[in-house]
This record gives sequence, structure tokens and C-alpha cells, in this order.
Amino acid sequence: MHKILTVAVVLLLSLTISSGAQENFFDKFKESYSLVDLGLEGSPGEVAEISDFVYQKDAAEFTFESGSIHLLRFIEGRPTAAIFVGQGKVRIDVSSHLERQSLLAISGDSVVNQEFEVCFIRMSDNFDLKLKDKFTFADEHLSWRDYNTAAKGGAQGELFFKPTISHKYDNYFQLIRSVYERADDGYFWVDFNRYNFCYDPNRPEQVLVSYEYEGGDVVATEAAIFQRQENQIADDARMSEISYPTTPIGLSGKLEMGGLDGRAVSAGEGNLKVVVNADSLRFVSYFLHYNLDVDSAYNGSAPINFWRRKDFGFIGLILPQYSYKGDTLDITLWYHGNNYDSPFPYVEDPTPVYHTFDVTFPNGYNYIITDRSATTNVDDKLQACQVATQKPYHRLYLQGYASGYDTISVPTDIGVSINFLKSKHIKKSQSCFISDDRYREATVGAFNFYSSKVGAPSGTFVEYVYPEGFTLSAPGLIKLPQIACVSDGTMEAIGGFHALAGYSVARQWYGAGVQPVSQREYWLGLAIPEYMAMLYLESALEGSEFYSNLLFKRDSVYRISERGRDIPLACGLRETESISYKSVFANKGAWTLHMLRFLMFDTESGSDKSFTRFLYELIFTANSKRFSNNDFRLLAEKYYGADLSWFFDYWVYSAGVPEFKVEYKIDQRDGKYWVDADILTEKVPASFEMPVIFRVSGKGASSFHRERVVAGNSRVSMGPFDWEPEEMHFNEFFSVLSKDDVKKK
Repeated sequence: MHKILTVAVVLLLSLTISSGAQENFFDKFKESYSLVDLGLEGSPGEVAEISDFVYQKDAAEFTFESGSIHLLRFIEGRPTAAIFVGQGKVRIDVSSHLERQSLLAISGDSVVNQEFEVCFIRMSDNFDLKLKDKFTFADEHLSWRDYNTAAKGGAQGELFFKPTISHKYDNYFQLIRSVYERADDGYFWVDFNRYNFCYDPNRPEQVLVSYEYEGGDVVATEAAIFQRQENQIADDARMSEISYPTTPIGLSGKLEMGGLDGRAVSAGEGNLKVVVNADSLRFVSYFLHYNLDVDSAYNGSAPINFWRRKDFGFIGLILPQYSYKGDTLDITLWYHGNNYDSPFPYVEDPTPVYHTFDVTFPNGYNYIITDRSATTNVDDKLQACQVATQKPYHRLYLQGYASGYDTISVPTDIGVSINFLKSKHIKKSQSCFISDDRYREATVGAFNFYSSKVGAPSGTFVEYVYPEGFTLSAPGLIKLPQIACVSDGTMEAIGGFHALAGYSVARQWYGAGVQPVSQREYWLGLAIPEYMAMLYLESALEGSEFYSNLLFKRDSVYRISERGRDIPLACGLRETESISYKSVFANKGAWTLHMLRFLMFDTESGSDKSFTRFLYELIFTANSKRFSNNDFRLLAEKYYGADLSWFFDYWVYSAGVPEFKVEYKIDQRDGKYWVDADILTEKVPASFEMPVIFRVSGKGASSFHRERVVAGNSRVSMGPFDWEPEEMHFNEFFSVLSKDDVKKK
């Protein structure tokens, strides 16, 4: 007995010492965090006159030709900030063609080659030691005059570095986590002219070049993101091969729901296990919807500290000691809050995992959750259900709603029931009300159309249609507003309510259940439902709505391209999730699918069978295993029957819209008729090539031709025709996203 007590005392003492050390470290971290946010005017520091100092940081080479540099914001005796005033230059060579194209679209140049007079620096590498090896520093406070001179030099380093809700990561946290491992491979961030350069060893893709697109921006636009040079990932087809610091391996938890709409998390417990991929890790990046406040965090049974700014999705977990490659972290977060989108934590790696969790909720509330059990009574006030998903998900969404809904069940052609939730507070008298008949007819019509084209949606046997909200969907949940202003203006021209129903229902085939390798496949999640909705319009309305929709999206791409926001599709989701980026992914992405359709189109028979089979296998593959942009290309080549690298190089890995200037004439030679066309292709790289569909018509006859057009000048001769042509129609079916100027000689 005495021995057992002795062991218990030793264990308790050990835990107490460990806990105390952890708290001391966290106190030190909080103090460091406040230091990196201190104002610079009057700050203690060191200053030196420097010249001919060259600093190489991965893809960037900084040359400080002459001037003064102030070292500031000291933590553990080392500076974490610097201001240089003088003459300097920087060159940044982006290793990836894809990201060079993004940089070109946003900044106007595919490389950064700038002279500067001022730069603001944040660092936790050995930049300061390398300076001190060459130059002598003296203690000196940064005067208001010196700071004001630097600020007036045009740099906005303090503004752009400060964490805001538009940043995915907390820049202060990322800087400090590297402070405690001071090394050449440490954090380095610099603002100069209209650019930011960041090297962060703790991000999945370590190098980031940002650009102040418009004067007065408070967040710089991510212009190029790529992996460190030593990883040697530069080929466009390999850009999705990202080494994430952690990979999720399972998610479980509990939710206690409440609130007036049933969507408040009164108490949440999310256990997301991850395996460590980094060589060593003490600071771990987790994410949770910013409306959910974190109360505490544990690794296994031990509490751990965490850092989170208000209204930030990012959570920085601080382990009591390092974990190493191959270790498993058993992280549990406790939280609460209102109006979530997805109620569980996640990490950068989008690897899907199986979800198992319990839900408790007040009587009278209902929840649409995939793979849930029947509801049971806990007591006279509470009910409960369990969820165990039959397939893995990266982020699982659920929809809660209070009582007051009727359910109208409608069968579909494949035997899956569609349950329309009819809200009693949605009245026919409300403005923009969609009548029940129209609402249900369009929704069931879209479901039946997709089922006939690409089979049943993955893993669902019953569907619910929720009449409020539009943006989110989950397996078995179609979010589709019954109050929608779609009868007037442009919405009616592009399909009206049928367009909304088509998109929302399409998310059941290509939505929350897909398994992309990285965020660089993000565009497909927007583009595929968009184009599926257009195919539904083409079938259901049999009018001009399909092409009106196509031209509406084309005009949107025109505007975005003219504003310099047309980044390549494979750039993926950026930190600043701007409307422009999402519009590119949705609209230009849908056009990319349209162009693939007409590359596979049989002009002689008018058959779409190859594209339909391609779409079927694409959806099946995306819902059953991990896939990348390169997998998408290989699948398209299977149904096209030839190499498509030339197509993907421009339409997926580059930006821009070609311009065609076409002049044609109808000629008669040797008793036969010919149509000769001269095409000038501009605003494209020298490697550009694209098959274009032509249609020659006259005297009740017509003939289709697919001709390859290249950058610069192309000559196309079509014939001989026994009948006399009257017109040549260039870019028939709008087979290419382009600006066309066609003239008959």
C-alpha cells in the first residue's frame, strides 16, 4: 500500500511540474505575442549602416545596396522585425509555370524584379545574425521621424502583416512558433513596394508572393503560392502533391443543439485524430468555424493550451512537448456558439475521414444529417440520435430546423424519395415566392435528369429539400430557397428557378462527398455543379437558356480578365476567398467543361456520348477515391482518345482569354466550292492551339468542320462542296471561350 501511494505521489508531482512548465511556456508565448504587436515608434532597437548585403531566402534574392537598417521587437534577445531605408533590389523567380501565370495575371509580370527604397521585415530566422557578421550595430530607439520616413516610403508592412479575418493563418502565431526554433529555415516576411514575400516553414506550401492589387487594399492578393525549392515540386501536374504537416485519420464527437432555429451548438465536443507528417511539431494548426468559441483543448486526457483571435477560424494548439513524424495526436476541442457552417474541427489536409458522433437536441427540433439513426427520447425534454457515416468526409454539414414544417414526399424515377420540407411561415403572399408546383417540378426534374445521365447520387436513399438557404449542401440535403427573385431580369434569361434547382440538386452528385487531393481541385467543386445545371436547362427548357447562361458566364470571365483577376483554375483556394476568384472557378470552370464536351463531340452524328460517359466516371471517381487535377486530365484523355496536355496547359494551368480575328471568303475552283478562312489569334502564348468547330451553310445544307487554330496566323480551307455555301459560322456551339471578330470578305 505504501509503495502504491509513493508511486501515486511521484506521478502527481510529475504531472504538476509538467503542467507548471506548460503554463510558464504559454505565459511566455502570450508575452511574445503582445511584443510582436507593439507599435514601432520609440521602440528600443539596434541600427547599422549596411551596403552590398545579399540575402537569399528560397526563391527570393534581396540585395541591400546601401542604407540603414533598424532591428526591432526583441524576443529572447533576438529581433523579430526590421525596417530598411535606402537603396535595394529584389528578384523572385517563381518555380512553377502555373504560379507564374497567376503572378502575371495579378501583378502584370511573371517574375518579381523590383528596386525599393523601403522595406518592412518580420523574421524569426537568422537574418539578424548574418547582418551582424558583416556590420556593426549600435543601440538606438526608433524615432518618430525615422518611422514616419519609412511609412511614407510606400510600404504598408504593419498593415498587411496584422492578422485580419481575411487571413487563413494568424501571422503573429506563425512568426512566434518559429521564434523558438531560430534557424536558417525560419519564418521570413517582407513588404516592399506593392509586394509581400513570405517564407513560412510551417505552411503546407511554404512560399507566398502577394500583391497590393489596388491602392488602399487592407489585405494583399495572393499572387503566387508554391513549395520550397528543395521539394522540387514545380511541374504543373504535380502541384497538388502537397506535404501537409498533419493528416486527419478519424473524427468523433458530441453535439448538444439548441437555439431558436436549432442551429446553435450549446456544447460541442470534436475529437479529430491526426498523424504527424512533419519531422517535429509542437505548434499545431487546427480550424473551426469562427462563430464557434473554443472553451478548452486536450491531447488525449491532458489539457493543452491554444491561441485563437476573435472571429478567426484558425486555432493554434501548443503541445507541452514536441511530437515527431508518425506520432498520432488525439486532439479534442470543446466549444459552443451560433450559426455554424460545419460544426467540427478540421486541418489543412483535406483527406476525408469517417465521422461518428452523438447529437442531443430539444423536443420539437429536427436535423438532416447523413447516416443518422432513428431519434430516441432522452427524457421529457430531450431527444438524441447517433451518426456513423458510411463514407469519409472532409467536412460534414448538417441542417437543423425547429418544428413547424410539413413533409411532402415525392418519388423519383430511380425510387429515391425526395422529401420537401414545407415551412408554415413561408407564404404565397410573400414577394418572390416560388409556387409549390414549380418548386417541386424543377427539383424532381433535375434529380431525374441527372439520374438518367450519371446514375444515382453516391450513398443516399432519401433526399430532403430545405426551403431556406442556398449555399451549403450535404449528402441527402438539398438547400434550395422557395423565396427567390428569379422571374425578372437576367435570372429569367439564364433559366430562372430551374437554374437554382439544377445547381442545388447537382451538389448531390458533386458536393460534400468528393475527395480532392488538395485545395487546388477546389474549382471543380464549383464548376461541375454549374455545368450540370446548364445541361439540365438544355434538356428541361429546350430554349435559349443554355446558351444565355453560357454567354452570361463568358461575359463574367471577360470582365474578370479585363480587371486582371483571371487566375488559373488550378491555383486553388486562396486565403482571401474573394468573389472574383470564386467567379473564375465557377464560370471559367464551367466553360472549361463545355469546351471538353465539344472536343469529345461527334460532329458527324451529333452525339454527346463520350462526354456523358466521361462525366459519369468523373463523378464516380471523385466520390470514391482521392483525385487531383492531373487525374482529371488523364480521365478526359481517356474519353477524348488523345493527349490533352495542350488543352490543360492553357485552360487549367494558365490565365487569359484568346481573341480571334477571322476573315473568310467563298471561292469556286474546278467546279467545286471552297471556304477559306484566315484567323489571327491574339492574347495567347506562342504555344497556344485549339480545335474550333466551324459550320458552313447554304441552300438548306450545312457541314461541320473541326479545325485546329494556333497562336498568330492560321489558314483554314474547307471543301470541296457540291452546293454553294452562303455563310461560314465560326466557333459553332461556342466551342471555345474567346472573343470573336468574324468578317466575310
